[in-house]
Amino acid sequence: MRVAAAMVMLGTEGRMLSRKRDSRPIACVLLIAVGLVYLPAVGHGFVKDDFGWISRSRISSLSDLVSVMDSAPSGFFRPIISLSFAGNRWLCGLAPSCYGLTNVALAIGCAGAIFLLGRALLLPDGAAILASALWIFNWHGVNMAVLWISGRTALIVVLFAALAACAFVKQRVWSAVLLTLAAMLSKEEAVLLPLILITWCVAERSTQGPLLLSRLFQFAIGSVAAEALYFVLRAHSGAFTPTTAPQFYQLSFTASRLASNVPAYLDRSATFSAFVTLVWLAICQPHKTALRPSSWSVIRFGVLWWCGTLAVTVFLPVRSSLYACLPSVGIALSAAAVVSGTWPSISRHRQRRAIAAGLVLPFLLWPVYYTRNLPSVREAELSTQTINALDRIAVERGGGTVVLLRDDRSHKPSLDNSFGTLFQEAADLMVTPHVRVWIDPPPIDAALAGLIQPSHVDLELMLREGALMRVP
Repeated sequence: MRVAAAMVMLGTEGRMLSRKRDSRPIACVLLIAVGLVYLPAVGHGFVKDDFGWISRSRISSLSDLVSVMDSAPSGFFRPIISLSFAGNRWLCGLAPSCYGLTNVALAIGCAGAIFLLGRALLLPDGAAILASALWIFNWHGVNMAVLWISGRTALIVVLFAALAACAFVKQRVWSAVLLTLAAMLSKEEAVLLPLILITWCVAERSTQGPLLLSRLFQFAIGSVAAEALYFVLRAHSGAFTPTTAPQFYQLSFTASRLASNVPAYLDRSATFSAFVTLVWLAICQPHKTALRPSSWSVIRFGVLWWCGTLAVTVFLPVRSSLYACLPSVGIALSAAAVVSGTWPSISRHRQRRAIAAGLVLPFLLWPVYYTRNLPSVREAELSTQTINALDRIAVERGGGTVVLLRDDRSHKPSLDNSFGTLFQEAADLMVTPHVRVWIDPPPIDAALAGLIQPSHVDLELMLREGALMRVP
């Protein structure tokens, strides 16, 4: 299953880029940049689906553990996500900062898994670090996955999928099967992962010899069994099916849907990596632009990964930047292969300048990340502000108080941005004693969610210019 023997030659490429003593300080600097981008922005509050995941993922008995295998709270079958929220609640209670730091740790873990996958594909250390950096600093998708606590669905599927691919390339068959199953139990986008890996292996003709062929066969049998187990468990979980899913989650296999979604996801998954690669080619002007077969093998892997991990979500009516997180792994690996393949053709002086520029770039782009993170931070802060106001009312007025929240949709964030249809579930989870809450105007899908407007109101709060105030 390993790449053709010619790929071993790639280990001699890259000179400085492939030296461990050079790579470790590079990784540390990039880690500092990740901290500067995300640590100040996480943990400001819970938003929308967060309340559902937290309230329904608490495990205090064996029956609670069994219930993790059903489709609550989202209608999707993602038991590993439920376990992650259960672990957070056991460890952190209801402190948003702890959940946010967990997401940052997951993102860093994803970058580490992508590094391991790059090394398994025989990219030099420096190129593998570049692939990790291109993924984690992509301003599309990853920031949403980190800052929105429920966005960890995208992080966890990336983590397990990258580790599964790494195990596959290293011929660790049963580890690859188990990690593939874990990826599928995290998010539906991983269902085609076995097909992606097998197709790449066959296309690279890296099954030469009875040992490699037998391991590929073992992986094929194991992945079929994992897929069967996944679909059996899913069928008994009550999760959405193609026929029972809401309209915005129903697959539409049409050319118009494909034409609409492919450019959008290409932008979200590839723009940053393409930008860095083009800057690299323009500034360094490598003399030899023809890539070696080893680099093309990694590029083909990346293209197959991008196509396979988008093959389901690209046909959905709803479009989300979270869906770009898994495909962007393939783009990042491909871009790193291009840089690595052209790296030996430039002088040592230009190599040092390229490394310095690459380390400075995330810090120079900090205003971009700050601007993109700000809406998510404000939504979380408005959520926390609202919960605190409801908590004070509950203490003052007692349980059973009915509170009307007058929303302002003319400015962002709005209460609808922060809570959606989960405003009552948020109050039930976070406010003691119990209060009844209603948002006016209600979310568009309030009736679909079964929400009923109360017959009377005891107290009103009005959102004005981002601040809540009591209405006399």
